Amino acid sequence: MSYFKETVPYIEGNKKLRDPQVQSYIKIKEYFEENDKGEALVVLPTGTGKSGLISIAPYGVCDKRVLVITPGLVTKKSVIKTLHPLEDNFWLEYDVLFDPQDLPVVVEYEPDMLKSSLENSHFVIANVHKLYKNSENSLLKAVEPDFFDLIIVDEAHHSIADTWQDALKYFKDAKKLHLTGTPYRGDGREIPGEEIHKTSLSEVMASKYVKWLRKVTVKNSQMYFTIQGDDKKYSKDEIIKIKDKEWLEKSVALSEECSNEVIQESIVKLDDLRRLSPDVNHKILAVACSIKHAEDIARWYRSKGKKVTIVHSKLEKKQLDENMLKVERHECDVVVSVNMLMEGYDHKYLSILAIFRPYRSKNAFAQVVGRVLRVIPEKEITDFAIDNNAFVIYHEDTGLDKMWEFFRKEIERSKKVKIIRDYTFSEREYEERNTIYGDVEADEYYLGSTESYLNDIDFNQMFEDARNKIELEVDEKLKSSGLLENGLNDKDIEDIKAILKRKAYGEEKEKIDELLIEKRPELARKKIRESLVKDANEAAQLILEKKGIDPKSNSLYFKFKRILPRLTRKTNNDGILVWYINSRVRRRYGTVNEREPQQLLNSQRYMTQIVEELERMI
Repeated sequence: MSYFKETVPYIEGNKKLRDPQVQSYIKIKEYFEENDKGEALVVLPTGTGKSGLISIAPYGVCDKRVLVITPGLVTKKSVIKTLHPLEDNFWLEYDVLFDPQDLPVVVEYEPDMLKSSLENSHFVIANVHKLYKNSENSLLKAVEPDFFDLIIVDEAHHSIADTWQDALKYFKDAKKLHLTGTPYRGDGREIPGEEIHKTSLSEVMASKYVKWLRKVTVKNSQMYFTIQGDDKKYSKDEIIKIKDKEWLEKSVALSEECSNEVIQESIVKLDDLRRLSPDVNHKILAVACSIKHAEDIARWYRSKGKKVTIVHSKLEKKQLDENMLKVERHECDVVVSVNMLMEGYDHKYLSILAIFRPYRSKNAFAQVVGRVLRVIPEKEITDFAIDNNAFVIYHEDTGLDKMWEFFRKEIERSKKVKIIRDYTFSEREYEERNTIYGDVEADEYYLGSTESYLNDIDFNQMFEDARNKIELEVDEKLKSSGLLENGLNDKDIEDIKAILKRKAYGEEKEKIDELLIEKRPELARKKIRESLVKDANEAAQLILEKKGIDPKSNSLYFKFKRILPRLTRKTNNDGILVWYINSRVRRRYGTVNEREPQQLLNSQRYMTQIVEELERMI
């Protein structure tokens, strides 16, 4: 029997797993029991747990190895993060497997890897670009057609393309499982596979598996357009008679004035969120038309006091990795993106989507909205209605209301969509925007339509109710304290209210460490680094004592040898646990000597989580 048939996971009845994951798993198992070489399709909305489903899908189904095909680097990193034993390991974190010794061997395909490494693996993860049939470095040249028993295609709406089809044909006798959060393709072609399970976005939103979603538009009662070489100022009604809709929408999208209105409103929403829930690292995702446009948007956000990180495909890999790490470490307020982070990226603290470009492709619009849907865990938040209530913001005259209406209604039932060419933007188009498109002048903006994603649940009202509840609790505490009768002035009262609010919002930060970081950063670094070493050693000793395990024996070697590849039989149990703890922290925050004070403080918090997981593992 294979590893996936011999190993018994805890899936059905596991309360840590989400219902759509368990339901999908049951359907997958039933389907392949009757269709040994079948091709199945499962539709799960973004943020519901596709990577988790990839982790559990092969158990009881697969006779040999599994190949996971991803469409891009961002998606691949997301899958690896879920499966890697030193990342947020899904099997252990969600009690699917209790013993580290039962963990599967996971490898990322590289052309120079040994064949034996592939043979000894259970999961092989490969970006589709590593599957070109004509490339000497292709995985198709490295293994035989019967090497895999199950092929899992992530983001299956891509899999019509030739490279995907060549790979699926090469492994023609393997079972195929297609997963997607977008139940349609932009080119009108059917997604391959027999649909065996589909969960709607409205269903998972109502169940709080993803963020709630609302939108607000920015608009102007009067707008005037000027054309180069023409002194006349045209109203919107006048310009649409001589220019087409695309010209108007692009003019508004590329306008500095209109962009700054969206920027201002997105900052208002972000500041409001952070005031209500100061412990959560909410961020804005700003979507630009081009790289130069992104640089300008970043500059405009910075001029308003916000820290910004830019990500786009033209960045050098080292710079892109550094910028992505800044996002993960919460070193920015705004992430400005150009055709990146659109798919597979799972940073759950992206809570406000500011769109600075028009869309015609419903698929592209759905992908970008999906980036703000991933839910922030309950243990981190103040209130679901505040922290997991995402906002989409755009200028009404970029024409995105039609995209929003489609997303609200048709996405639930559409697998096939009329072919529509999306807008494209060149760098020249942005740089010469005043020549190609019109200059825009507008009066003061105001908020246009504000809507909730679900008709029967008003997410805007629920946000206001949660805010008012906190305000009311603070006022009641202030009254009952008797402080108001002590002759305090207005400033004293406001200061006390601020403290009470912070407590009501659940802020329990390490005040001494925070103060030390502010006043003496280098002393703080030294202090926290020493503390990290001490904490790891103490945690290891306490766990071993609690479990009745001799710290100086090496009985844990077999449990951790797959997780820590360089582990030897000579390493004592306490050393193994310290090694594991430090490895987990290092993968997330980098080398300890290079961490900033705040990153070191975050390392301490993360270590607490790791220790809790270790106690369950042993």
